[in-house]
Amino acid sequence: MKTFYLLALPALMLAMSCSCERNGNDDSGPKPPINAYDKAENVSVRIVSYNVGAFGKYVENSTAMVASMMKEIKADAMILNELDRNNARHDTDQLADFATAMDWDCHFARAMDFRGGEYGNGAAWSKDLQAVDRYVISLPKRTGSEDRSCVVVEFDDFVLAGTHLEVKTEEDRLRGIRTITETLAGKYGDGGKPVFLCGDMNAEPSSATIEEFRKNWEQLTLDADTYPSDAPDRCIDYIFALKDAGPYTLIASDVMTRFGSGDVTGASDHLPVYADIVLE
Repeated sequence: MKTFYLLALPALMLAMSCSCERNGNDDSGPKPPINAYDKAENVSVRIVSYNVGAFGKYVENSTAMVASMMKEIKADAMILNELDRNNARHDTDQLADFATAMDWDCHFARAMDFRGGEYGNGAAWSKDLQAVDRYVISLPKRTGSEDRSCVVVEFDDFVLAGTHLEVKTEEDRLRGIRTITETLAGKYGDGGKPVFLCGDMNAEPSSATIEEFRKNWEQLTLDADTYPSDAPDRCIDYIFALKDAGPYTLIASDVMTRFGSGDVTGASDHLPVYADIVLE
């Protein structure tokens, strides 16, 4: 963690400097390049978790803008929450559209049927990464508002999973965590590959939900506010790593609040979070 803070300090100083510039008398015209999220040369994979709000919370279609933002910060792999797939709200495969815009591969995890089509989570990743397996962990509701899912993609040297936990009841959030943990620890808990779990957990850091996570997972992202994007006042989006799985080093993590290629406050009602990982 010392390494992280040393690396994060220059970015923080730069962000503070940029804030001072924006508060000046003249805030019109082109903005300076965004360097706060520079990726170190030794980073193996930059993982991003982003609830994209069906690419339509504030604008008709934010797919191209989100793709531009992810290219700007050189993301390598992503978990995306709230995706429509060929339904009456959006008659397209949103994850496939995003992956095409990125020239990436992807895998969709249906959570439930929705308005004549599907709704769920997705993983998308650079074609430089080699996927060796992909599947879905179903999380049927009991007390909650809707069925949930967890998307899982295994690569040559790490595992990426993503979920969007129940919004209304902690009982179903806890059930979801335990199901995901049992499945992934049972499959990958022998120390061979690190396992990263991302998503909108609908729970703040002091909640019983996050305390349950901390029994078996290391929290890689900060307790920094991620929602709502225009005036964030709560942390509900996270990236975790399964304890006692494969080795890795966390280089940096943060909430992304400013881009040169898009308006993050208009792209979704959540802010994206990232973790820079060195795979050993």
